[in-house]
Amino acid sequence: MFLVGLLQWWYSRGWHGQLREASRRLSATADFFSIGHLAGTLFDPFRQISASGSGGSLGDVMRGFFDKTISRTIGFVVRFFTILAGLVCLIFQIAVEGIILGVWPLVPLIPIIGCVLFAVGWVPSWQ
Repeated sequence: MFLVGLLQWWYSRGWHGQLREASRRLSATADFFSIGHLAGTLFDPFRQISASGSGGSLGDVMRGFFDKTISRTIGFVVRFFTILAGLVCLIFQIAVEGIILGVWPLVPLIPIIGCVLFAVGWVPSWQ
């Protein structure tokens, strides 16, 4: 009865729990890199500098324009590479989570496979 309950949990609630935890871990990674927020502010200035673009002489207006343009360019580069690093981490994490979820139903079969291999007389090549 204990074994039946264990297998029932493993293939129903346990597997569902693993799927929920994988989703939570992926969400935490995306939140760590702030991918959604960085994508929404991709072209915002890197730092809010005090470059005034209105009023004053033509030199002040041009200086303000170039200051904002350089700040936006730096902001874009930094945010782009941070988003890229986050996406690379997410891709690797999706692969690992897929392997975990794919192997999950096979884990209870490992003792059975071991007993069959023992009965057949299979020995690992390193022995």
